[in-house]
Parts: sequence; C-alpha cells; structure tokens
Amino acid sequence: MANTEFKQQIREYENIMFGLMLYQETSPKWIRKLQKISYKNMKRRGEKALKQAKNMLSDIKQGKDVQDRIMCFEWPIIMDDMRFRIEVMLQCYEELYPERPRERSLSKEEIIALRNEAMDKF
Repeated sequence: MANTEFKQQIREYENIMFGLMLYQETSPKWIRKLQKISYKNMKRRGEKALKQAKNMLSDIKQGKDVQDRIMCFEWPIIMDDMRFRIEVMLQCYEELYPERPRERSLSKEEIIALRNEAMDKF
C-alpha cells in the first residue's frame, strides 16, 4: 500500500471519528445515556487505531520499513447503521458549517440546527 493511500485512510478515519463525536453530541440526552458505553468503546478503539497509524507514518518519515505493519493494520469496524449516521452527520456539518474549524465546540443552537438537518436525512 502506498503511503499516500495510507494517509488518505487516516484522513477518512479522522472524519469518521469526528462524525461519531457529532452524532454523540447531537443525540438527545436519553440516547446518549443508552449509548454511553458503546460510544466510549468506539471512540477508544478509533483513537488507538489512529495513534498506531500516525506512528507508522512517523516511522516511514524516519526511514523505517513498516510495510508489513501497514499491510497487517486493520481499522476498527463500525457497523453499517452507525456508519450511515456518521456519514449523515458529517454531510450535514459540512453543509451547515463549511468553513468552521472542527476544534471549536458547537453551541447549543448549532447542535440543534445540526440535529434538525440530520433528522431530515435519517
């Protein structure tokens, strides 16, 4: 696998993790409580995988041969129904806030607007 392809996979998984956070953040409180453990587990596995992937890229930049590690590397599986929700959240976020820095927390009004936009697409 080419390094550029692996970098693209990292960017895509960073998007997935951002979409997961958006889904959790915009869900009603009672749903967040029900999905708290599941969300934490998905987040933990995703962050661990991203850290490993970025470490491999760092090793490549240092001239280390990590091709075998990259070939064996697997991203954590996210079930299709959750992946759909994540993709909808990302799409709605990009439509509503195309220039907004992802690091900036959503206001209560932005959360409601994002939730309402996503509900039309679920």
